[in-house]
Amino acid sequence: MKRLIFIALALIIPILIWWVESKIAKRKGETFQGPSVLMLSGIALSIFILIVGLLLSQSTNAPSGAEYFPAKVENGKVISGGFKTTN
Repeated sequence: MKRLIFIALALIIPILIWWVESKIAKRKGETFQGPSVLMLSGIALSIFILIVGLLLSQSTNAPSGAEYFPAKVENGKVISGGFKTTN
């Protein structure tokens, strides 16, 4: 869920910047033409937030030196997998 929030924030920021810029241009009586430096920096910031968010949401759940055993079916019952530490 945390990953989706980071992605949503990263995608919404440039849209908000564009909207604010267009409103400011309307108030000044100017025509708004394409992306500005602020819009491009917003896109760059969004990509940065997306990358940082994805990197932060990656975590290792296995203890150091552990070996993964997948789930299996024995006698019609599912036996869960997991990590076992090897000493």
